[in-house]
Amino acid sequence: MYVKIVCSGWLFSATKLVNPFFALLDAEVAHQLAVSAAARGWVPKEKRPDPSILGLEVWGRRFSNPIGLAAGFDKNAEAVEGLIALGFGSLEVGSVTPVPQEGNPKPRIFGLRQEGGIINRRGFNSEGIVAVAKRLGAQHGKRKLDETSSTSSSSSDEVKFGGKAGPGILGVNLGKNKTSEDVAADYVQEVDMLSQYADYLVINVSSPNTPGLCWLQGRKQLKDLVKEVQAARDEMQWGEEGPPPLLVKIARDLSKQDLEDIAAVALALRLDGLF
Repeated sequence: MYVKIVCSGWLFSATKLVNPFFALLDAEVAHQLAVSAAARGWVPKEKRPDPSILGLEVWGRRFSNPIGLAAGFDKNAEAVEGLIALGFGSLEVGSVTPVPQEGNPKPRIFGLRQEGGIINRRGFNSEGIVAVAKRLGAQHGKRKLDETSSTSSSSSDEVKFGGKAGPGILGVNLGKNKTSEDVAADYVQEVDMLSQYADYLVINVSSPNTPGLCWLQGRKQLKDLVKEVQAARDEMQWGEEGPPPLLVKIARDLSKQDLEDIAAVALALRLDGLF
């Protein structure tokens, strides 16, 4: 296999010498090496601006392009700056849980080389909201400073893309702890701690690896949960931009009735999105 990546005018080639090395590693170890490399800035940076035709506006947020990195790659917000610098229009960290938890026993990630896929059974492993909030707070300040210095030299009529802390739209994916008895309290606590850094929030009720989580996709359960999370978010003080949009992540293997129930809740409570 031979892969070429053109980024910031430099040509990076991953040859047959590289792929076998990663194939020898445990899949989760290989994944963490990639996160660590991005956190340390050992990845190419895309310095060329996106073509204006790729820009779009959703929820009042201006995305420089429609390609985003989904939650699950940087679960603990270790590499926000490095990953956004790769050129993504958005990045979603998490899923984050209120208190740290190990997740499922290892091995829990399995590479399917012939099929070109991966089986993930991590089970919401997370360092918890305190660690994630600390990282997001530090990176938020640095990204804001970098954005101020970059825009000061740009044209005044240039369209500004990005979120509240600079380039890239940052989403935070929220999950519950396995042993939680008060599920809504988990999500409310996360909103209180993390929403100030988020350009949008995601309530994750889709993981089959967390006991009782998919049960929250039921019509009444989902409605009660979303109402509590919305109330917690709306009670906070927000500037002109308003509170971060709230989305819900649902499972893919739902019945037609399940989908209709979820759609009814989304419309009734004016959710900002589903995926």
